[in-house]
Order: sequence, then C-alpha cells, then structure tokens
Amino acid sequence: MAVYLLEIHENLLQTFVPVKYMDVELAYVGGEEGTDVFVGGASIHGELYRHLFHLTSNSGGAGGNQVIHNLDVSSEPYELRIISNSSSPKHLVIRIYCRSIHGQTLGILSEYQMMKLAD
Repeated sequence: MAVYLLEIHENLLQTFVPVKYMDVELAYVGGEEGTDVFVGGASIHGELYRHLFHLTSNSGGAGGNQVIHNLDVSSEPYELRIISNSSSPKHLVIRIYCRSIHGQTLGILSEYQMMKLAD
C-alpha cells in the first residue's frame, strides 16, 4: 500500500503568482494485475473531491495514465490524499501540474519533489 499526503494551498510553490488549479497525473508502472487508486481532498470544512479508479499497465491513455484535471486550489490549506492498494514498491508515477488562474503552468511536482517538500 502506498499513501501520499500533501498539504495544498495557493502558495505551495512559493512564487509570486498563486496556484489556482492543479492537474494530478498518475501512471501505473507495476505488474499486470494493476492497482486501485483513491485521490481525495479534504479541508476542515469537509471533503472537497474524491476520485476512485483502477489502473493497469494498459488502462486510460498510453501506458496506464490517469489525469484528473482542474482541481481547485485556494488560500486555505487542505490535504491531498493519494492512496494505492498495491504492495509492490514504486508502482505509481505521480506528477502534479500547478497552474495559475489563467491556465499558465507554474510548476510540476514529481514524486521526488513531493518527498523533499515533506522533509
């Protein structure tokens, strides 16, 4: 099982332009059986969104990708949760595309960068 928890807010990237939207891309790189993935967001006011899907090496787009588009980001922090039920290590590749209110990509967070933010 893999669990990723990340506090999301508009100053996540510490730039002058606030993050207003994000796209979460998940790619399965494990064996043939695939994995179930939960992506959810919750604040002190309750659940903001939830997505549940099954990824295999040939599901979704090329190579088993799933993209969740246009998740809102506000000035109030909330918790992004990505949970997978696979026991094999390094079975998911995660990228978070952070965008401005005008749709301009401000930065892309990889799994490695998310771990650095956690430290």
